[in-house]
Amino acid sequence: MLFGQGIIVGLLSIALYSTSVEASEDMAIFSLEPAFTMLSQAKARKLYRGKTKHLQGKRIELSDWPKESEQRMEFYSALLGKNSAQMNAHWASLSFSGKARPPKEISKADINALLVWMSAKPHRIGYAPVNLLPENATIIYVVRRKDP
Repeated sequence: MLFGQGIIVGLLSIALYSTSVEASEDMAIFSLEPAFTMLSQAKARKLYRGKTKHLQGKRIELSDWPKESEQRMEFYSALLGKNSAQMNAHWASLSFSGKARPPKEISKADINALLVWMSAKPHRIGYAPVNLLPENATIIYVVRRKDP
C-alpha cells in the first residue's frame, strides 16, 4: 500500500512542477504583423502603461489575458513590477481621464482565443508564453521571468 501512495505522490509532484514551470515561462510581446521590429524595454513598458498609441507609425490595439489568469499576473509582474490590482487601477485612471483605453481582455485564458482576436486586424499586439507562439508570430519584445 505504501508503494502505491508513493507513486501517487510522485505523480502529483511532477504535475505540480510541470504547471509551475509552464507558468514561469518567458513571455513575448508579439504581433501577427511581420513589419514590426524589436522594441527596447522602455518602449515595451510604455505600451502596457498606456503611454503610446502608435508603434512604428501604426496605430495599435493591445490585448490582455483575463483578469485572474496566471499569464496576466506574471506578465505585469515581470514587465512592470505591478500586480493585477495595481494595473487595473492604473488603466481605470487612464480610461477615466480619457488618456488611453485599456487593452482588450480576451474571453478566456487560451492562446487560440488570443490569436483569433489578433488575426482580425493587422496592428494588434498581444503577449503570451514564448512556447505557445505560432510560427507566424513576430516577437517584438521578450519579457524574462523573474527568478525567485
